[in-house]
Amino acid sequence: MNFLAISLRVDMTSAVLWLMCWFLTIGLHEGGHAWMAWWRGDDTAYLLGKRSINPIRHIDVKNRFNLFATVGLPVITVFTMGWPLGFAWVPVNPSKMRHPLRDQAIVSLAGPGGNLVGAIAGGLILALAIFLVFRGDGTLSLLPFDFVKEGTTLPLALLAALAYRMMLVNMLLGVINLLPVPGVDGGNVLYYFLNDRARHVFDQLRPYGLMIFFVLAWYVLDKPIQLLFIFFAVDVPQAIAKLVG
Repeated sequence: MNFLAISLRVDMTSAVLWLMCWFLTIGLHEGGHAWMAWWRGDDTAYLLGKRSINPIRHIDVKNRFNLFATVGLPVITVFTMGWPLGFAWVPVNPSKMRHPLRDQAIVSLAGPGGNLVGAIAGGLILALAIFLVFRGDGTLSLLPFDFVKEGTTLPLALLAALAYRMMLVNMLLGVINLLPVPGVDGGNVLYYFLNDRARHVFDQLRPYGLMIFFVLAWYVLDKPIQLLFIFFAVDVPQAIAKLVG
């Protein structure tokens, strides 16, 4: 993989659009965790003002690690990977829940559930934007690493580019967070179904969870991610164009 080549193809408009979608996604994902935790009896996040889809509520400017993870790392990765990758979190106290292990798994699923909402919203807005462009006999180019106005109005081009990235970033982060890796939502769900011996092994892997997560996200998933970009940038607009006629 040549990430340097990718970084040189990311223009500033595309980077800003990706980062806008990243922060919106933080609100949906972490807000989903906080709301579900509150519903399951844990008011920890609620008392800290994090039961919200407002991304600002999930950025702690006084905590350097949180600030780097939620702001610094996505800025770095959008120029090195072509799309933003970082992490945020809300505090969860399973001991306050009615059924700690089961409820913690449910809370973990609520984050990707928020991503599903974001992906559907982005997809619907993108389909509408493409429809309006083609109905007006215009043309539209959706590129993951560049913003191209092509043969349509600037507002429609920006709307389509933003919706395209909103759909993709939510799909990517939703799926990645479901990986059965310690420290990630999918790992918490898997933990509920393990026996005591397997949980002991899983707990021993927790200190390496983020390392495993980033290796998978950065290397193993690179090719599928590129194919996903191409599918929604090329194949989907062509299908809609044929549908519109």
